[in-house]
Amino acid sequence: MTSTAHSNSYAKFEPNPEKSYVVIGAFSYHKNALKFVSFAQRKSLHAFYEKNLDRGLYYVYVYSSDDKQKAIDEASRVRDEYGFYDAWVYTGNFGKASGYVAAVDTVSGVVESPSMQEEYEDMQEAPEEIEEEQMEEVSEEPEMVSEVEEKGQNLVQEKAAEDISEMDSEEGYFNLYLNAINTKNYQEVKGKVKVIDPERVKELDEVKTHKLVKLKDPHNGTEKVQLITNIFGFKEVQHTIDLDDPVNDSTEAFVDVMGDSIIVHFDLERFKKGDVLVMYNVYFYKDAAIMKPESIFELNSLLDMLNENKKYKVAIHGHTNGNSTGKIIHLDDKDKNYFSLHEQHKETVGSAKKLSQYRAYTIQQWLIEQGVDPARMEIKGWGGKKMLYDKFDAQAQKNVRVEIEITDE
Repeated sequence: MTSTAHSNSYAKFEPNPEKSYVVIGAFSYHKNALKFVSFAQRKSLHAFYEKNLDRGLYYVYVYSSDDKQKAIDEASRVRDEYGFYDAWVYTGNFGKASGYVAAVDTVSGVVESPSMQEEYEDMQEAPEEIEEEQMEEVSEEPEMVSEVEEKGQNLVQEKAAEDISEMDSEEGYFNLYLNAINTKNYQEVKGKVKVIDPERVKELDEVKTHKLVKLKDPHNGTEKVQLITNIFGFKEVQHTIDLDDPVNDSTEAFVDVMGDSIIVHFDLERFKKGDVLVMYNVYFYKDAAIMKPESIFELNSLLDMLNENKKYKVAIHGHTNGNSTGKIIHLDDKDKNYFSLHEQHKETVGSAKKLSQYRAYTIQQWLIEQGVDPARMEIKGWGGKKMLYDKFDAQAQKNVRVEIEITDE
């Protein structure tokens, strides 16, 4: 595809506030945007990136036009032909709060709403920027960098100086930025990482990826900490670093230091056929197959996984704490109130197995509502047959869970 956009983040220009851009990714960390540009180029797309100054995010786009409808049509094509299923249209000026998102629905057309912009950006949650003193390594895959990028290297360094805001280390604290990347599509992955003191074998904290955080000095004699990803849909990755000497022979492959900040990289891989993922962060109301609102983040992670690999087929397993019979509040075929108790819900009396089956059904129906083919999913209710803990154990609540088994890929 040949893009009509002839400007990129290296060039000093003022974008037309009425111009519409087909955006395929938004990134907190500018080097991730560079990698994603190269990834898109390998798919024969002419990609650029520009920083949205209001959000502090780098938008990677593959098309721009003064005609919004042309951009909408192009976004649909990019979705269908190139597999960037979450491509959207941004209209406005990257440097001002004038833009909005046109989310492309390839079935019904396009729905435009400022609230969609806010919803998407809130999920991205831009971090405070990282001080960067060394910019020589901006071209990490030179063989994949376009001629435009090569000519712009000096401008990248100049622009970086403008983008940087300082965050000085406080005594007794370390600045830490955890850069989690999906190895399949180079997208940034939002989630949490556990910080473990390996000397005392205890958890110190759980911090978010793509957000600059202050980590308290563990004062454990070695200054070492273990960082373990806890991100639904991806295999666990564990790194051990010395906070006083973060870059050494054993860590240089996944650690950078920029100013006073330690950047730790996590290359995340998806699960394979036969793997089982536990949705511990999907919560249900008592005696109900209705989810609590805080479940939405992990549900979206599951949806991303299924959209990313259209060959995935899954079995959704519901589990309860024990096998008691009692009241069950559940959805019917036309009920779409997945996240709040409502008078439309049905009520019956049934076994724990029936409750767990209804809960698996609720997740299946939510996924269908988001466009997932029903043929890719089956549901199973186990009740309390496969409990992880005794029903009176202090951790018995973990028996109440939903598991996702990958049955095909």
